[in-house]
Amino acid sequence: MLYRLLVLLLFISLTSCGLIHKPDANQPQKSSPSKPNKSASGATVTHAQPIISMIPEFDDIPIPSELSRDEDRSFIYEAPGITMGVIGYSGYYKGGSIAKFFRNEMPKHDWQFLNAFSEGERYLINFIKADKSCLISVEEGSLSTRVTIKVGPTQGR
Repeated sequence: MLYRLLVLLLFISLTSCGLIHKPDANQPQKSSPSKPNKSASGATVTHAQPIISMIPEFDDIPIPSELSRDEDRSFIYEAPGITMGVIGYSGYYKGGSIAKFFRNEMPKHDWQFLNAFSEGERYLINFIKADKSCLISVEEGSLSTRVTIKVGPTQGR
């Protein structure tokens, strides 16, 4: 009897691991209205576009809607003429896909790519505007990927 119970528990644990996965940011579970494209044969093909939100305090910084804001890792400072802060997000996506998302989306909101660093599944991406800078850190963990966005004024502003 004990042997059957152990075999059953082993079977359940092995089969349930196959159900856990990290979706790729290029293949979101949710989608916005599809964008039609013409294939080489002339047929219309639709591709789902990721749902993109904007960070409420910074209306020029996009974020994948599927990521959840971590309020305990977030801090916003506001004063007349200045808003800066650290905002934390997390979700079940590959770090490289999230880094690629920011590299593609930030320039669409007038951010200039400055530089990027990567080591394994950790990414640092820097962007700049005339009056502020943005440092995005992406770190893939075993259970989720953490994104930290730091926004502040540029020197002398």
